[in-house]
Amino acid sequence: MTTTQRFVFFQLCCILSFYCCYGFVVTKPNDVFPSTSTALRVIPPEIAADVSFARGQFYLWFIGSLGGLGVGVSSIPRLLGATQYINSLKGSPSLGGDNLGLNFFCGYPEDLSIKDVEQIANNRLSITQLVEKFPIENNFLSSKGYLVFRAFQQANDGANPLAVRAVFDSFSQSQDTCDPNVAQDKLDSYKSNVFALNNELLKAKVIGYSSIFTLVFLLGLAESIALAGAKDGWFPDWTLNDGIFSIPQYWI
Repeated sequence: MTTTQRFVFFQLCCILSFYCCYGFVVTKPNDVFPSTSTALRVIPPEIAADVSFARGQFYLWFIGSLGGLGVGVSSIPRLLGATQYINSLKGSPSLGGDNLGLNFFCGYPEDLSIKDVEQIANNRLSITQLVEKFPIENNFLSSKGYLVFRAFQQANDGANPLAVRAVFDSFSQSQDTCDPNVAQDKLDSYKSNVFALNNELLKAKVIGYSSIFTLVFLLGLAESIALAGAKDGWFPDWTLNDGIFSIPQYWI
């Protein structure tokens, strides 16, 4: 079972636990429960409509956010792995010479040599030729003519690995896949102006960070609404001052 599947299974268990803890609307408490009995999980009729609405809000927003949460959770190991891989490339063999002046916010462990980038940009193979010469087995997008990182890596086997990773990242399509036309246009621009890589890398990182921030913000908003629905739907009289461990006393 993958990380995403485990997370979705956990979320579904939470939903089922809330669903099972339903309440009862009592219209004639003296007829239903003797005076010597204690009525548990009773929804007062005057708040029954509000409780029902709040529970509906909880299910709507909680279930609606499952997909996004699953994507977010599954992407964490991938992002950490990518960061570790990039950091491991520090000190790779280089042609030396002047550096590109890479922006710190691009997130690479060291600056790139201009000669290293030029070596990649001036590869004798076009992107189309590269894709045809280095097909990746069992990769659907590679078979459809898309450029994947492994093929780009193989085509630039003698180049600085960190520079190879940085140039591919500048295509800003995906971590592992890119439209060949976009990649060719970027490489052509680097041939005439190698310093354009700096701006493209910074742009790609800003787009990536913005996407993550947007996802986190939207998920936080959805979960906050879901939590408010859970609170108003199952323990409406509880307040934060009562303490988390006192929630069972307010459960309906």
